[in-house]
This record gives sequence, structure tokens and C-alpha cells, in this order.
Amino acid sequence: MKKASVEIENGTGAGGVIVARFETAAEAVGTIHIPGGGKQLFEEFDRLTVSAPDAAGHLRLLNHSPWPFELMHQTKSGHTDNKQVSEGGFQDLTVSPGDQLYIVPHPPVFSIPDQPLLHFAQFRLQHPQPLFAPNQKPPDFAVYLEWSHPMQGHPELWGYNVYRSVYEGNRPISLDCMNGKPQQGTGAHIFEIRPPKPFNHRYAITAVNREGIESLFSNIRILDWRTRVDLHDAGFIPL
Repeated sequence: MKKASVEIENGTGAGGVIVARFETAAEAVGTIHIPGGGKQLFEEFDRLTVSAPDAAGHLRLLNHSPWPFELMHQTKSGHTDNKQVSEGGFQDLTVSPGDQLYIVPHPPVFSIPDQPLLHFAQFRLQHPQPLFAPNQKPPDFAVYLEWSHPMQGHPELWGYNVYRSVYEGNRPISLDCMNGKPQQGTGAHIFEIRPPKPFNHRYAITAVNREGIESLFSNIRILDWRTRVDLHDAGFIPL
């Protein structure tokens, strides 16, 4: 699990402990021995289990994750103690032979942002052209987009992605994100040409929250050979 980060320190003179690192995407489980006086940082894991094979380990667990982790300490006698260690917090405990200690990250429940509404999409000149300029290159055109979102200005909203898809009739050919990291603001203009028949270009916006989770596509606006100024609003169809 990305951003999961826990450091385990074993007290000087304590017995060594064995830490097994589980990751859902990994094919094998990794194990590490931490001797008395040693420490180890574990990152991007889904679960850690700690045991003391020979003598008790005196541990300090430091949570470097941006969210809490769940701690379940099961003793040899079958008693179970559950705790939660907050982000930036720590927990001291002793693991005796026969005990099992489980450490599980506890990220917040992620939610998908609402869809933006692409309410303005026009195909027009990027810059006004002089009235008489026979030797100039052909004029540059662009698609101008404006959208709105109910969380605009909220700190949990990271920004927006602008997508353009190229179609031949109703057959998709390519899909490109027109910006790098999510952009700020609710407008964009993109260099364009009017696609020849039967091709068309389709535009949509997504919202991205601080966790990097992207919304569904906004309504789709279509530029084709029939477009004069306003791009056709096709509604909430697949891009």
C-alpha cells in the first residue's frame, strides 16, 4: 500500500524479532530479522507480522504514514489486544515468544469526486487576424473550454485533467490527457484544426482530489467537420 510507512526499533539487549512483510501485489513474503538494538523502516506494505522466536523483543513502533495503523497483539495464551496508532505517533510494547503482532495500515475511505460540467466549448481563432495579410501563414485555431465543479476552491480538490479523444466516426482511435499534473483553474484553450470527415475530436474534463483519485468524465463536447463555433454537447457518454 503506497504511503504506508512504519519504523520498528528493538531495544538494546532484547531478543531478536522476525518481521514478515506482506504486499498484495508481491509474489513472495519478505522476512527481516531485527536484533536487539536494531531498527528497520518498512514502506508500501499491506500487512506486517512480528514474532519473537527465542526471547522477548522490546519494540517501539513509529508511524510515519499519513494515516493511522491498526495494531493487534495476540499472546501465546490467546489474549488479543487491539490498538490504533495515530499518524506521527508511536507505541511501545513487548513481544514474547509465542506472541504474534499484526500491523495493518488504516487509510481513510476514499471517495470519487463529482464530475465537472463542461458548459462552454468553442472552436475559434487564437488571435485576431489582420484584415489584409496575403503572405501570412494560415491562422491558428484553438478549442476554448470552460467548466465548473461544486468543489471548486475546496482544499480537497487538487485540480482537473483535460482529455481529448480522436474518433473515426464512432470508432475511438486515441485518448490523450492534454496536461501533465492536474491543472488549476476552470478553463483551457488547446491548439486545434477542424478534423476532416469522418473524424471528430471529443473533449472532456475530470476532477482530481488530493489523493489522486479522478472523477468520471464530464459531459462530452465534440468537434467535427460540421462545427462552426460551438462544439456539440453529446452529454454524459463514454469518451
